[in-house]
Amino acid sequence: MRKLFVMLVLVVLVGIVHAEKMPDFRLPDMTGTDVKLESLLGKGPVIIDFWADYCKPCKEAMPALNTLAEKYEELTVVMISIDAPKAQSRAKSYLKSKNFKFVTLFDPDKSLAKKMNVVNPPHSFILNSEGEIIYSHVGFEAGTEKVYESHVRKLLGLKDEVHHEEGKEHCGTCEHEEAKEK
Repeated sequence: MRKLFVMLVLVVLVGIVHAEKMPDFRLPDMTGTDVKLESLLGKGPVIIDFWADYCKPCKEAMPALNTLAEKYEELTVVMISIDAPKAQSRAKSYLKSKNFKFVTLFDPDKSLAKKMNVVNPPHSFILNSEGEIIYSHVGFEAGTEKVYESHVRKLLGLKDEVHHEEGKEHCGTCEHEEAKEK
């Protein structure tokens, strides 16, 4: 029984230590220039979001993801369109009209999407600077960006921003509360 327990603990630890990596890829950007995964890594966390022009939640997520890209200089946000080649011009026009700060790539044959088991967009992945997937989420609703930001802040070594209502007890973990106590 003890051997079984030790084996189970080792399996769990190996699973924690060996995070799944984003598969290497080379996809065209808005100008047709190929972008490789390795060129997006190293600076800091990366959010990769698979989207499609027909997807309303995808378009609702874009301003929130853009805000994160603007807020954290070390964060790279990559939007990967899974639109068919015929729909790419519509997707490009939409993105140009919005002037977003993120990197836009195209996966028209869905080769990367298939490797990542992306079936329904939006499907987001948060990677550390080594390309390990630390979080995955399907869909988007208001507030999802706060979960993303929490993961980004952890990867950047920052404390979570938790805002408290007046009169509530404080938890002692917020930056503004710790500053008051010193």
